Amino acid sequence: MNKKQSNEQRIEENNMLKLFSVENFRCFGKKLTLDLSANDYAFNSDIVKNKLVNKAIIYGKNGTGKSSLGMALFDIIFHLTDKEKKPAYYINYRHLDSDNQIVTFNYVFKFEEDILEYNYQKLDVNNLYQEELILNGELILKYNYFEKTANYIDKKLLNGLNVDLIDNKLSIVKYIYRNTPTNSVPVITKMVKYCEKMLWYRSLSNGNEYFGYTNGGSLLSEKLYESGKLKEFVAFLKENGLNYNLKFELLNGTHQLVAVFNNGKALFDSIASTGTMALYLYFVWSISAFNDVSLLFIDEFDAFFHFESAASIVNKLNECKDFQVFLTSHNTYLMQNKFTRPDCCFILTDNKITSLNNATSKEIREAHNLEKMYINGAFNG
Repeated sequence: MNKKQSNEQRIEENNMLKLFSVENFRCFGKKLTLDLSANDYAFNSDIVKNKLVNKAIIYGKNGTGKSSLGMALFDIIFHLTDKEKKPAYYINYRHLDSDNQIVTFNYVFKFEEDILEYNYQKLDVNNLYQEELILNGELILKYNYFEKTANYIDKKLLNGLNVDLIDNKLSIVKYIYRNTPTNSVPVITKMVKYCEKMLWYRSLSNGNEYFGYTNGGSLLSEKLYESGKLKEFVAFLKENGLNYNLKFELLNGTHQLVAVFNNGKALFDSIASTGTMALYLYFVWSISAFNDVSLLFIDEFDAFFHFESAASIVNKLNECKDFQVFLTSHNTYLMQNKFTRPDCCFILTDNKITSLNNATSKEIREAHNLEKMYINGAFNG
């Protein structure tokens, strides 16, 4: 990495999501706000960065909207990026009890010393209603696709660009980004590049689903082969109590991962348990994306993990300083100050998401047992 790349990397490491809110999306009829402002706890400071939550675990009963929160957060990639998308997840877009036809999203980013607020409204996942950018408290763009006479765009953003033909399927922000020099609108460049590096994934019993970050997909075995990290994967499995002798074989034009035994061999995918495949998926994403991802959202990340494996993954992610992580879980064993802290642990219930420290009037200290407090009803949400 040359000096210029190193400086750019350090700048990107300080780009973070500060606040997110959504209204009238799926199960969120009323406005729901996720505030990532950190408290001043003296312990576990490594999971907080720039006074913002860098590693979050989100809890909630079935049906409270943990998955919907991830989908809402990643709605932005549909109109700002060309990365992998899952339109089928967004079929039931609006809150079905609402007469309101507009779904509203609000993102507040911290880019170095700048605070950029990006507000937009949609009619559905592919049709925008309005976009708005506010930089350090000053409106720099407001564009309504149906009432264009009142629109405002700071001339410095346009750089002579004609935007008269923009329709509501094409984001004005993306259009400016694609058609102006990147150094003329650096804050828009930062935001779009941040969004292009967002990754959502979850492990399913029959495979892997993801959107954001990249395009298309290849076999996990092919990605592992290309990385050259087979020995590291074997060691990773051993850390989680799994001992395999693994090698690659070229079958039908692809490099397949094969488990070797005393009296034979088998394709790894064919004998691995669902939990083992979930570990496999995590490892492949960690070696292929964690070097430059901006925000990682793993839905039901430990659904197939033993609690010790789940704890191990949390510890590994906590060591990744350069990107924000959001995990959804039902595993209260992770609700301990050795893994998290009260301002990094959230409860989602009744169209509201609240960190543990804001869900109680009691002062929480490092010695407190968060899991026990939660089970005993100490947090009101």
